[in-house]
Amino acid sequence: MTVMEREDLSDTRNSVEEQRRQEADLRARKLRGRNLAVLAALLALVVLFYAITVVRMGGAH
Repeated sequence: MTVMEREDLSDTRNSVEEQRRQEADLRARKLRGRNLAVLAALLALVVLFYAITVVRMGGAH
């Protein structure tokens, strides 16, 4: 194997590693977005339940 072939192989490995790193970052961003959406939905549900409870308790008096 010549020096040029080794450098090409090294460049190929680096580009593959960089591509994997970018894909992992993209996956992490998507997962974070999904987690934030679930958090927002849960918070909305908590607020809704709280509001329903307040309205029902207020109507009893």
